[in-house]
Amino acid sequence: MTIVEAIKQILRRDPSAHVLACAPSNSAADVITLRLSGLLKTHELFRFYAPSREKKTVPPALTRFTFMNSDNLFSHPSLDRVKSFRVIVCTCVSAAFTLGIGVQRGHFSHVFIDEAAQATEPEVMVVIKNTANVSTKLILSGDPKQLRPIVHSAIANELGLGVSYLERLIEHRGSNNGTSG
Repeated sequence: MTIVEAIKQILRRDPSAHVLACAPSNSAADVITLRLSGLLKTHELFRFYAPSREKKTVPPALTRFTFMNSDNLFSHPSLDRVKSFRVIVCTCVSAAFTLGIGVQRGHFSHVFIDEAAQATEPEVMVVIKNTANVSTKLILSGDPKQLRPIVHSAIANELGLGVSYLERLIEHRGSNNGTSG
C-alpha cells in the first residue's frame, strides 16, 4: 500500500516522472500492479513478464497491462512504447530487459524495490546496475526482521547471500553510528 501511494503521489506531482517498480517475486510484483491498475490506464502502466511465464499463471485482471508477441509469449512492445509508460512493474531479475532493449540508465526518475529484505543482493543489483544513474531516486522497502532471502546453497549462505542488500545497508549505517564514511 505504501509503495502504491508513493508512486501515485510522484505521478501526481511530476507529470514527467517514469517509475520502475520491482519485487523479488512475480506474486509481489502482481500485487503492486493490481493496486496500480485502478489508478492508471493501459497506456500508462506496463507489467513485464519473462517470456517463459505461462499465461495461465497471470491474474486475468493484469493481462491488459502486458504485451504478447506473435508467438503468443510474453514480451515487450517497441522501445519507444516502453519508454512512454509512466510505470513499469517487473521482478528484480526481469528489470534487465529495459537496458537490453535500449532504455538508457537514468530513464526512470524513481526506482522502487518492494520486499527488498527478501531479495538477494544480486537481484537488487540487477535493478540498480541496469536502470539507475546518479539522478535516479532509489527506494528500497521491506522489513529485514521478517522474511530474509531464501538461499538453498550452503556455499552461497556462507558467502553472505542470505543477507539482503537492505539489511546490509542498515547494518553498515549502524556500524557507522549514523555517520557517513
